[in-house]
Amino acid sequence: MKITFISTSSSMDKGPEKIAKYLEKQNHKAEIIFYNEKESKQVFDKCKNTGLIVVSANVSTYKKAQKLIEHLKKLQKPIVYAGIYAALYPEKAIEKTDLVVTKNPKETILELANRLENFQRISDVNNLWFKVAKEKIMKNE
Repeated sequence: MKITFISTSSSMDKGPEKIAKYLEKQNHKAEIIFYNEKESKQVFDKCKNTGLIVVSANVSTYKKAQKLIEHLKKLQKPIVYAGIYAALYPEKAIEKTDLVVTKNPKETILELANRLENFQRISDVNNLWFKVAKEKIMKNE
Protein backbone atom coordinates (compact mmCIF):
# COMPACT_ATOMS: atom_id res chain seq x y z
CA MET A 1 0.00 0.00 0.00
CA LYS A 2 1.18 3.52 -0.70
CA ILE A 3 1.16 5.71 2.39
CA THR A 4 1.69 9.46 2.24
CA PHE A 5 3.06 11.12 5.36
CA ILE A 6 2.51 14.85 5.64
CA SER A 7 4.39 16.70 8.35
CA THR A 8 3.10 20.13 9.25
CA SER A 9 6.39 20.80 11.07
CA SER A 10 9.74 21.61 9.52
CA SER A 11 12.04 19.18 7.77
CA MET A 12 13.72 18.80 11.16
CA ASP A 13 10.79 16.55 12.13
CA LYS A 14 12.33 13.09 11.84
CA GLY A 15 9.27 11.13 13.02
CA PRO A 16 7.65 10.69 9.59
CA GLU A 17 10.98 9.65 8.07
CA LYS A 18 11.57 6.97 10.71
CA ILE A 19 8.04 5.60 10.33
CA ALA A 20 8.26 5.66 6.52
CA LYS A 21 11.53 3.67 6.55
CA TYR A 22 9.99 1.16 8.95
CA LEU A 23 6.94 0.72 6.70
CA GLU A 24 9.07 0.36 3.58
CA LYS A 25 10.87 -2.53 5.26
CA GLN A 26 7.42 -4.08 5.71
CA ASN A 27 6.72 -3.88 1.94
CA HIS A 28 4.74 -0.64 1.88
CA LYS A 29 5.54 2.38 -0.26
CA ALA A 30 5.93 5.62 1.64
CA GLU A 31 6.19 9.23 0.60
CA ILE A 32 6.98 12.11 2.94
CA ILE A 33 5.82 15.67 2.37
CA PHE A 34 6.78 18.62 4.53
CA TYR A 35 3.70 20.73 4.17
CA ASN A 36 3.88 24.30 2.98
CA GLU A 37 0.48 25.98 2.77
CA LYS A 38 1.47 27.62 -0.52
CA GLU A 39 1.74 24.16 -2.09
CA SER A 40 -1.71 22.97 -1.06
CA LYS A 41 -2.76 21.96 -4.58
CA GLN A 42 0.43 19.95 -5.17
CA VAL A 43 -0.06 18.10 -1.88
CA PHE A 44 -3.67 17.35 -2.81
CA ASP A 45 -2.56 16.00 -6.21
CA LYS A 46 0.18 13.84 -4.65
CA CYS A 47 -2.37 12.28 -2.30
CA LYS A 48 -4.75 11.22 -5.07
CA ASN A 49 -2.89 7.96 -5.68
CA THR A 50 -2.28 6.92 -2.11
CA GLY A 51 -4.10 4.35 0.00
CA LEU A 52 -3.56 6.04 3.36
CA ILE A 53 -2.77 9.63 4.34
CA VAL A 54 -1.05 10.35 7.65
CA VAL A 55 -1.00 13.99 8.80
CA SER A 56 1.41 14.71 11.63
CA ALA A 57 1.25 17.79 13.83
CA ASN A 58 2.72 19.15 17.01
CA VAL A 59 1.10 21.62 19.38
CA SER A 60 2.30 24.64 17.40
CA THR A 61 1.17 23.32 13.98
CA TYR A 62 -2.17 21.67 14.74
CA LYS A 63 -4.25 24.45 13.18
CA LYS A 64 -2.34 24.07 9.92
CA ALA A 65 -2.88 20.30 10.10
CA GLN A 66 -6.60 20.69 10.68
CA LYS A 67 -7.00 22.96 7.65
CA LEU A 68 -5.05 20.46 5.57
CA ILE A 69 -7.14 17.52 6.78
CA GLU A 70 -10.32 19.41 5.91
CA HIS A 71 -8.98 20.02 2.40
CA LEU A 72 -7.86 16.40 1.93
CA LYS A 73 -11.24 14.96 2.97
CA LYS A 74 -12.43 15.71 -0.58
CA LEU A 75 -10.27 12.79 -1.74
CA GLN A 76 -12.36 10.34 0.30
CA LYS A 77 -9.27 8.47 1.46
CA PRO A 78 -8.51 7.31 5.00
CA ILE A 79 -6.76 10.16 6.81
CA VAL A 80 -4.92 9.52 10.07
CA TYR A 81 -4.16 12.33 12.49
CA ALA A 82 -0.85 11.54 14.20
CA GLY A 83 2.01 13.23 15.97
CA ILE A 84 2.45 14.91 19.31
CA TYR A 85 -0.78 16.90 19.10
CA ALA A 86 -2.90 13.82 18.35
CA ALA A 87 -1.22 11.89 21.16
CA LEU A 88 -1.78 14.67 23.69
CA TYR A 89 -5.27 15.69 22.56
CA PRO A 90 -6.92 12.73 20.83
CA GLU A 91 -10.41 13.95 21.79
CA LYS A 92 -9.78 17.17 19.84
CA ALA A 93 -8.01 15.45 16.95
CA ILE A 94 -10.86 12.97 16.37
CA GLU A 95 -13.19 15.93 15.77
CA LYS A 96 -11.29 16.65 12.55
CA THR A 97 -10.85 13.19 11.04
CA ASP A 98 -11.99 9.60 11.49
CA LEU A 99 -8.67 8.06 12.61
CA VAL A 100 -6.26 9.16 15.34
CA VAL A 101 -3.04 7.46 16.45
CA THR A 102 -2.55 7.92 20.18
CA LYS A 103 0.67 5.92 20.82
CA ASN A 104 3.29 3.75 19.12
CA PRO A 105 2.84 5.28 15.66
CA LYS A 106 5.15 2.87 13.78
CA GLU A 107 3.34 -0.24 14.90
CA THR A 108 -0.12 1.31 14.83
CA ILE A 109 0.20 2.71 11.30
CA LEU A 110 1.71 -0.57 10.07
CA GLU A 111 -1.18 -2.57 11.53
CA LEU A 112 -3.72 -0.12 10.11
CA ALA A 113 -2.12 -0.16 6.64
CA ASN A 114 -1.94 -3.96 6.59
CA ARG A 115 -5.59 -4.29 7.55
CA LEU A 116 -6.81 -1.67 5.10
CA GLU A 117 -4.78 -3.27 2.31
CA ASN A 118 -6.32 -6.67 3.07
CA PHE A 119 -9.86 -5.32 3.59
CA GLN A 120 -9.86 -6.42 7.23
CA ARG A 121 -11.65 -4.72 10.08
CA ILE A 122 -9.74 -2.13 12.07
CA SER A 123 -11.92 -2.07 15.16
CA ASP A 124 -9.30 -3.71 17.37
CA VAL A 125 -6.11 -1.98 16.21
CA ASN A 126 -4.30 -0.90 19.38
CA ASN A 127 -3.59 2.79 19.98
CA LEU A 128 -6.13 3.85 17.37
CA TRP A 129 -9.24 5.93 17.87
CA PHE A 130 -11.77 5.95 15.09
CA LYS A 131 -15.28 7.10 14.39
CA VAL A 132 -17.83 4.34 14.04
CA ALA A 133 -20.59 6.87 13.49
CA LYS A 134 -20.79 10.64 13.71
CA GLU A 135 -21.17 10.60 17.49
CA LYS A 136 -19.63 7.20 18.39
CA ILE A 137 -15.88 6.84 18.83
CA MET A 138 -13.96 3.60 19.43
CA LYS A 139 -10.93 4.15 21.68
CA ASN A 140 -8.41 1.33 21.51
CA GLU A 141 -5.77 2.03 24.13
